[in-house]
Amino acid sequence: MRMQSPRHRRCSIVAILAASLCVGWSPSTVRHVAWTAVDFFPPDLARQVRRHDDRFDAGIRRGLQSPPAWRAGPPGKLPQALDAQVIRCAADLRKPVPLTDLVEEIGVLAVLVLDANDPLAVVHDDPRETAYSAAYQGYVDSILDRVRLVYYGQDHDLIMSGTVEATIDEALGRSGGLYPFVGQEFYRTGELRDWRSLDDRSVTFGVAAVALSRALTDLVNLTSFIWRQGGGQVPTPRPTPLGHVGPTITRTLEGGFPGREGSGKGEPAMSGRSIRLPQP
Repeated sequence: MRMQSPRHRRCSIVAILAASLCVGWSPSTVRHVAWTAVDFFPPDLARQVRRHDDRFDAGIRRGLQSPPAWRAGPPGKLPQALDAQVIRCAADLRKPVPLTDLVEEIGVLAVLVLDANDPLAVVHDDPRETAYSAAYQGYVDSILDRVRLVYYGQDHDLIMSGTVEATIDEALGRSGGLYPFVGQEFYRTGELRDWRSLDDRSVTFGVAAVALSRALTDLVNLTSFIWRQGGGQVPTPRPTPLGHVGPTITRTLEGGFPGREGSGKGEPAMSGRSIRLPQP
């Protein structure tokens, strides 16, 4: 095994601590996305989460309180922590453990998935990051009611074949690709901009919308994989139009179609129900 020098170890520790302080998603953002994802969980699992909402929230709180090294990208241990949490949840379901305990562990999983899709948590090589990370976090909180979270559809390879490491690597890779755009936008004028000057056409809005939607999708697919490992039913995707290329995009719309409620003719392709989060 290659030994690190004391100086290299100190640098790694500093980088990990810096990454833990520089995150793009606040606890309220993490909770919002986690609860929105529940709408797309396998139905039996979603019912358990809503029934034991206090345990799901307890898991989210535990995840947010995890050691800094476990919530940061390399040299932090986020990839290992996320992989271990998926394995733990799947193993617990096969034992089995009480479903209330599983619901709490999925809350922990939600935080790690959000971390993996947070560019500022995954990468930390911009020396200016500490100057704008808190501002970006405040900006993302301010746009949550305007960001349309999108579920991009089932990951067949993950759910059927268990390609967990590949899913994690893809998430980290996407976050790394988005990371430079945040700093570039905050310094586009040559000096640090006030986050209140950013509008919905800014690059930062697009980064948040894409990253949070991908986090929602990863969380749904990882929980679907876990549920299937325990013998749970994971519904097949809705039919995709012939000739369609790319992911199937599903999102929640407000309003719905008048007169269509309770027709008994099956679930609509896009739900008319908006999310209501339990009280924290």
